[in-house]
Amino acid sequence: MGNELGKFSLEHVSNVYTQDANGDISNHTNWKGSSDISGNVYGTLIFGPNDLMDMNDNLAGGPVKWIVQAFLPNGSTLAGVDNGEWSKKPGEHIWKLDYLIQISDGSKVRSVGEIHLDKLIFYGTDYSVD
Repeated sequence: MGNELGKFSLEHVSNVYTQDANGDISNHTNWKGSSDISGNVYGTLIFGPNDLMDMNDNLAGGPVKWIVQAFLPNGSTLAGVDNGEWSKKPGEHIWKLDYLIQISDGSKVRSVGEIHLDKLIFYGTDYSVD
């Protein structure tokens, strides 16, 4: 893992569930908060698609996509998209996430965090990509 760049802390805004032509469901969770490296951020985590029958305790992880826009303290903005993985901590309402963000300025950031579903918070650490 690269050098630590900073921390982020986000709060849950809403969920949107979609169903594709195959009947699979995706969960789009919306977040807002702050990041040490990018100021105020708004983003959507997309989990799935998953088969309806898997949307219970049997679902222990899978792919995740993060689409984010940051409003930097200097008045500029950046956007980013990533693909990564999430996993559920057994016996807890905590999802661990690890993904690589492609930033609109050409840089990349690795982000590692946790969603605490009982508190509706998402926090973690951003790292440089070597």
